[in-house]
Amino acid sequence: MDPSFFGLINIRGIVLILILAHLIISVLQVIEYVLFGYIILGWFVLFGALKNRDGFFFRIYIFLMTKTEPLFSVLRRFIPPIMGLDFSALLVFVLLHIAKSLVIALAGFILRLTH
Repeated sequence: MDPSFFGLINIRGIVLILILAHLIISVLQVIEYVLFGYIILGWFVLFGALKNRDGFFFRIYIFLMTKTEPLFSVLRRFIPPIMGLDFSALLVFVLLHIAKSLVIALAGFILRLTH
């Protein structure tokens, strides 16, 4: 039997598609973890649990803020805070979930073409 599955994608192509999809989903998952850590530490700062501005967790919070704020600021231009509540983080989580679902669906669609 010809290993090229009707000449569309060979076995190496299938493996490459699966590896690429897994890599993209892993990167998106890491971004979710970074956002979640930033949000949780932000609550601690907001409620005064991290009072030491030179402490370890506050430095982590500042690091995460420098990585996530550019993404949030882009979304805040389109959706400003409503009644003092910032929904940009929620929107980022929704967009990341949609992106992961699209990657899975696209990889599945390409793999179905090979059969």
